[in-house]
Amino acid sequence: MVHHVKDIPADQRHAIEGLLGRALGDDESLIIRSSQVLKDAPTGEERARSFRQYQEHLDQLAGRVIDVPEEEIDAVIDEALRHVRHKAE
Repeated sequence: MVHHVKDIPADQRHAIEGLLGRALGDDESLIIRSSQVLKDAPTGEERARSFRQYQEHLDQLAGRVIDVPEEEIDAVIDEALRHVRHKAE
């Protein structure tokens, strides 16, 4: 749902500005979309286990390039960035 700030009633605009913590300009638009939290963030041991699994996954990914020179990795990253930037232009 898109709303042009200039068309929002003053009381609603004031409430939105309070939530955002800043004033809105008449030339701005707001996109409002509701969503549901699918699952609360894990805590305690479940959180620690999830973090360990994440780190193990990163280690596996790093292991795939262990014999690749750092210069080649940097070159591939630079190429990917050029590709993405070229698409954006």
